[in-house]
Amino acid sequence: MINVRTSLIISLSYYMFWFIVVFISAGGEMNNFYRGASVYSWQVTFVTIVNLLLHLITIPFIRTRVKKGIWIVLVIAAFLLLLIVGFKLWNELGSLLNISPKKENDSINLDSEVKNILFQFFGMAYFASIKFYIDSFKLKLKNQELTIEKKTAELSYLKSQTNPHFLFNTLNNIYLLTRDKSDLAPDTVLRLSDILRYMLYETDGYLVHVDKEIKIIEDYLELEKIRYDSSLKLNFTKEIDNMKQEIPPLLMIPLIENAFKHGVSETLNFPFISISLSIKSNILFFTVENSTDMNETVASIKENIGIRNLRRQLELLFTEHELRIETREKSFFASMFINLRSYAKN
Repeated sequence: MINVRTSLIISLSYYMFWFIVVFISAGGEMNNFYRGASVYSWQVTFVTIVNLLLHLITIPFIRTRVKKGIWIVLVIAAFLLLLIVGFKLWNELGSLLNISPKKENDSINLDSEVKNILFQFFGMAYFASIKFYIDSFKLKLKNQELTIEKKTAELSYLKSQTNPHFLFNTLNNIYLLTRDKSDLAPDTVLRLSDILRYMLYETDGYLVHVDKEIKIIEDYLELEKIRYDSSLKLNFTKEIDNMKQEIPPLLMIPLIENAFKHGVSETLNFPFISISLSIKSNILFFTVENSTDMNETVASIKENIGIRNLRRQLELLFTEHELRIETREKSFFASMFINLRSYAKN
């Protein structure tokens, strides 16, 4: 169904169409134009009223009926009668009001009647085609809105899976400290508090400044380092041309988390993690390399929930990205490339 505002716009465009036709037919003679515009305005008004009646009242009424077939037949019959008889009566009324000229010969002229019917059917086709275009456009917009809503819901679901996973691992670290009555427990709780505040209050939006994301990564690394002695070699290098560059939150944490959970925690000798973050000219390149047991398989790591969620988030957020995971000699390597200009969450 089309609303009243849209109906008025279609009606005005229909009037403008016939005014242009009349003006061209008048050959620039304004007297002929005024005379033709007066006659056609009256006839166009009838066609407009019929179409408004059809699209605003009749069609919506039929849609609410159970037996639509019967009503469609009745409506078609009624409108055919209206187009033939009603249009003639409408012109008679125009003659009485001195709006349209009265024909000298009142006898039925078949050629004239056919032209009148074609004139009215053209009007109905005009309204129907414009309505179809508007409905198609609205449907396209609605589908786009549904697609965006679906992506938003899926992103929220992925975050709801990732955040508890991240939290539970950190709480497990704190549990080990409190069990051993370590003096590091208070500082660890404070760092966790900062991370939770970030996750709860600053990641609801789609983008955050990269300096805040780096701070959370550094806090997370400090929390993880507590579990290991000095044998763990941890290196985090950064090369950022704009610390206020906006990026989606918590995209890099899954790769770092994976390095600890599936890498150094299972490495017996010389555990290490090397992390590098580069953001230049809206190009993000993030790498994580960690020691790993040579028996560790790529397939098992790829099934990690954090990696799967990260892949899906990249697909939803960016049109240009790449996530590579590979094993090297005595190490596991992950790299993430993102063209931040290809952000597609719009």
